[in-house]
Amino acid sequence: MIKIAIKDLRLFLADKRAMLLTLLLPIPLITLFSLAFGGNGGSSDAKPLVLITCDEDKSPASKKLIAQLDSLKELDLRLTSTDTATRLIKKGDEDAALIFHKGLQDSMTAGKALPMELIYDKAKQVQLGILMSALSGNLMRFAGTSSFESKAIRQFDAQNPGMDTATRAGVHRMIASNFSGPGSGKKEDAPLLKTTALEAQKENSPGLIQAVAGTAVMMLLFSVAGLGASLLQEKEEGTLKKLLYAPLSPQSILFGKMLSANIVSIVQLLIMFTFSWAVFGLNVTPARLPAMLLMIVATAFACSAFGVFLASFARNRAQVQGLSTLIVLTMSAIGGSMIPVFVMPFWMQKMAVVSVNYWSIQGFYDIFWRALPITDPAFLTRVGVLFLIGLILNLGAIQLYKKNILNIA
Repeated sequence: MIKIAIKDLRLFLADKRAMLLTLLLPIPLITLFSLAFGGNGGSSDAKPLVLITCDEDKSPASKKLIAQLDSLKELDLRLTSTDTATRLIKKGDEDAALIFHKGLQDSMTAGKALPMELIYDKAKQVQLGILMSALSGNLMRFAGTSSFESKAIRQFDAQNPGMDTATRAGVHRMIASNFSGPGSGKKEDAPLLKTTALEAQKENSPGLIQAVAGTAVMMLLFSVAGLGASLLQEKEEGTLKKLLYAPLSPQSILFGKMLSANIVSIVQLLIMFTFSWAVFGLNVTPARLPAMLLMIVATAFACSAFGVFLASFARNRAQVQGLSTLIVLTMSAIGGSMIPVFVMPFWMQKMAVVSVNYWSIQGFYDIFWRALPITDPAFLTRVGVLFLIGLILNLGAIQLYKKNILNIA
């Protein structure tokens, strides 16, 4: 028993690359997840939250309020129209928009509820919570705490014109605590900021889309890595040498592997989305079907190219297994399969664009959440990037195939 264990350990240590991948694989994954969930080594620096702002009132009061909010280091306000803001949110280009409706200054003067509204993408509930934490307290401070509180203070001052300054200030604080305290329970003490969720279709929840698209792409990457490794298996077993004696070109063998990997990838994605439709009620309407099929083909092309490229790069199956695990988990982590991209730190959101997962998941969000047509430029951009990734990886696989796979001893 001991001799067998020693023999296996010697074989394991003999393959240096496979050994390093096995032993060091957890380190980059721990690093990625720690950074994604805020373990940044104690640094408190954070990029300001971008907030689209719409000023329909265009009054001195609204302009002053916008200037005060823009002075906060945690916010980066960008002015635009309400129609533009709504369109950007529905397309997924922006997360939320703060709207100052007409009558803001008049409402502040009269002590009425302030016509302010925060519209947001319902698919990004977490970001809404972060944004509200930065907005609510500052809005209350800049807008005069509460319109009803301001009205009560003005009524008190009008009824008690001769009160000394110190007593008046104490009464003002008492009124403020009465209105803003957590247990006031007054019907008229309405929320200072109204929130409205925007969604293109109500049938598909963002959680369902995230689960289906994220899992489908990640599992497909693992599957195609195994399919690509069959090249190395055929080389190790001598099958590839026999195929080279057949009346066909060496490139035909590789192209056959690419074709089979694409077919299997498309079938696997179709099965996963059909299952999600039948069991979990994913709304696959006839209008969405062409865009879904195009995104499936683009995703399959990029993922299958990844599998063939990986097999052409590695020297043996053990290396394929180690590399595929490391690369697939890394791409899935930064690309949104495991953790939604919008909850990651800003710098990791920028890194996500190098991942196949990111472009595919965002494409499926375009279809099932934002209801973008197949001709929409944003959707076609994601499709184009996936085809470009697949083309680059396939060209790289052809070169590595000649160098590594066909080099049969």
